[in-house]
Amino acid sequence: MEPAAPKDGVPGANRPLLPPRLVWRLAAHKPVLDHGRGAARLTDDWQTWRFLPDKKLNRFYPAGTWTVTATAKGANGTTVTQYASFELKRESRLTAVRAEKSARAGGVRLRGSLTRVDPRGLTDYGPFAKQRLEVLWRPDESSAWQAVGEATTDAAGAFVGTVQGRTDGFWRVRFPGTGHYAADLSKARQIAQ
Repeated sequence: MEPAAPKDGVPGANRPLLPPRLVWRLAAHKPVLDHGRGAARLTDDWQTWRFLPDKKLNRFYPAGTWTVTATAKGANGTTVTQYASFELKRESRLTAVRAEKSARAGGVRLRGSLTRVDPRGLTDYGPFAKQRLEVLWRPDESSAWQAVGEATTDAAGAFVGTVQGRTDGFWRVRFPGTGHYAADLSKARQIAQ
């Protein structure tokens, strides 16, 4: 996964991006791992340092743009500093998604619910109300997914979406995400004919 481009107004926004892994290498020799020191020691002039924060990110950290700063100091005292930015989003989940024939509509009804990490941290996951979802369909496993309908979650995070004129193929629901919550995609469902 490529790191996002630095955002305007973020310190170091005009500096080049780091590669997608947080590793600093000084020469091109075969590594020798030293598990007791917190860094992988390499032969000759090589050192690879892993950047391990004291605390892992959790739900109490704010969603938004974060910047990683890495500074390396050479044997001659010169330092090099690089910056990379990324977007941190809270988790959302599509749960209990099922597809069934809809007798009245002559098509398919998809049901389920959308939850999100509680923004106040009071519970693990809570309902995600008033969110637009996409209903996706494909005729067989080799075909591309097509958006064929929409549904909106209610106050309890539940949704029901109906698509007329199709009962075969594979079905799934996609939440496109928001500025603070990550996208999610349900597993594919098929209706027994």
